[in-house]
Order: sequence, then C-alpha cells, then structure tokens
Amino acid sequence: MSEEEVIQYLSKTPDFFIRHADLLESLTLPHPVNGKVVSLLEYQVNLLRKSTADYRAQFERLVEVARENESTMQKSRRLVLAGLTCSSLDDLAVIVDDMVRDDFEVSHHELVLYGEFPDSAVRSHKLVEDDVFLSHAAGFTDCFCGMLPANEMSFLFLDDATSIRSVAVLPLLSREGGEIRKCGVLVLGAESKSAFEKEKGALFLQYLADLLSAILLRLLP
Repeated sequence: MSEEEVIQYLSKTPDFFIRHADLLESLTLPHPVNGKVVSLLEYQVNLLRKSTADYRAQFERLVEVARENESTMQKSRRLVLAGLTCSSLDDLAVIVDDMVRDDFEVSHHELVLYGEFPDSAVRSHKLVEDDVFLSHAAGFTDCFCGMLPANEMSFLFLDDATSIRSVAVLPLLSREGGEIRKCGVLVLGAESKSAFEKEKGALFLQYLADLLSAILLRLLP
C-alpha cells in the first residue's frame, strides 16, 4: 500500500483513529527542535507552543507599531501647532531646535536656507552651479539617510564633522505648479552609524520635511 493510498484512506475515514485510539497513542514523531522521538500528543503540544509564541511575537510587534504611530502623531501635532505660531525665519530656527532636541534626540543639526536673508540669523547659503559646499545635500529632492562627502560634512558641521557617523538630509522644497524649487535643507547628524543608516526607511523624515517646507514657504519673503 503506497503512502498516497494511506493518505486517501485516512482522508476518507476521519474517525479511524477514534476507533483505534491505542494505535494513535503508540505513534511517535521526531521532536521539532531536538529531533528526539516523542509521542504524537507531545509533538502537537510543541507545535501549539510554537504557534502561540509566533502569535505573541506578532501581537507585540503590532503594539510596538501602534506606539510608534502614536509617537509620530504627537510629534507631527507639536510641529504643526508650533508652525501656526511661527512668524519669522528666526522662529522657524527655534522650532527646529526644539524638534531636534525633544523628538529626535540627535547630537547635531544644521538648518541652511538657500539665498540671502540679511534680516534673519538663520544660516544661509547661495547655491551656485556645481556647488562645492552642498552639491550632494542640495541635490536631494527626497529625504536621504547615510553619509555626505567629507567637504560637505566640514562645511555643515565645522569642527564636529569628524564625530558624526550618519546623517539624515531633509530637503525643504516648493513643489508649486509641479515645479521643484529648492529653498533649504535640514541635516541631522548622529554620532552613531546606525542612527541614520541607508537601509532605514525615511517615510517619517519625508513627512517632517514636507511639514517644515510648508512652514518655511509661508515665511519666505
């Protein structure tokens, strides 16, 4: 009798082991972890334990995601409310300082606006073609995580550049009329290489960049 015939017979006779309980008790299987021979009942118990552990891990991950989403919502809410009260570029700089300190807890950041703003203390830089200071940082239209060239790191962070191991670049843009206009950039710097790894998603960073861009555009002369 082939295995397939046995399978077909048992499928058509679901009460077989009910009528032959002694046979069911005598069946043994290899343990799913250590390979030792165990009873069918013990084997099923071990499978149930593994399933329970998997479900628990999935549940804990869902709880973690919910907490992250709540944290994201709170950070966004604080930024939007602060932006509504913002009336100058200097106010924007204060908002960015607070956000970096309270929400990101990263060690370094630089906000640079493109152009000339003599009435503001915000750092500015006039972009030129093939800019040697910010060609990479200013080239992004989406958020970037990783590292920038050494010359740009030195320009942005001065003497602190050598201690920074990863950065997040948040481009501040106007997309009005479908045309992209570069208005500035916020660069977050961390002394940990894993803080802003290339492999990490930048969805929340992009959301923040969009919010900051909207606030900035309202304040630009």
